[in-house]
Order: sequence, then structure tokens, then C-alpha cells
Amino acid sequence: MESVSAIVIAMIALILVYTMAGLRIVKEHEQGLVMRFGRFFKVVPSGLQLIVPGVDRVRKVDLRTLTVEERIDPSTGSGKVRIFDESWPAQSFDGGPIGPGTPIRVMRLDGQFVVVTKVYS
Repeated sequence: MESVSAIVIAMIALILVYTMAGLRIVKEHEQGLVMRFGRFFKVVPSGLQLIVPGVDRVRKVDLRTLTVEERIDPSTGSGKVRIFDESWPAQSFDGGPIGPGTPIRVMRLDGQFVVVTKVYS
């Protein structure tokens, strides 16, 4: 009986440690990009987030410094956003133009480009 309860306690402890290893905090001024096996999986908002340890990684984007680098013009499909010291092709979420220097929020990554929306104060 004692060995069974020891095994149950050990299992509960392992599950608790695994769950705790998967908790990530995304600060209020950040947005998290979850990378699963090194590829984009989803965008998570600020707050306490649960990921799969060993499989997922959260890359945090500081929204205070995220702006359009080159005008996003839906008629030509061009535009660039700087994320993680890289320049990414970007598209507007609502289909409208976004000028350089405009504060933005990442909505999702679609293939090789970033879909963004304006941040309204």
C-alpha cells in the first residue's frame, strides 16, 4: 500500500513539474509568438500562457517598439515590418494602408509574411 501511494505522489509531482515548466508570462506590453519545433504556431496575448515544454518556445515581441518599417500598401501588396532584427514582408489585417512609423500589433504569420493591424490609443 505504501509503495502505491509513493508512486501516485511521484506521478503527481512529475505532472506538476512538467506543467510548471510550460508556464510562460507575457508582459502587458508584449505579444508572444509560439514557435513549435522552430516554426511559427500561433500568436498569444499578454498574460500567463501554457506551452508544451520541449516542443514550443515563446518569442516575445515588444509592442512598444514594433512599427512599420516600409509603408504597407494593399494595392501593391508591399510593406515591411521589423521583428527580431529581421525585416518581414507585411500585410494589413483590415486591408487598409499603414504608414511608416505606425504602431502595430502582430495578428498572425501567414507563410512568409506578417499580418498586422494598427494599434489605436
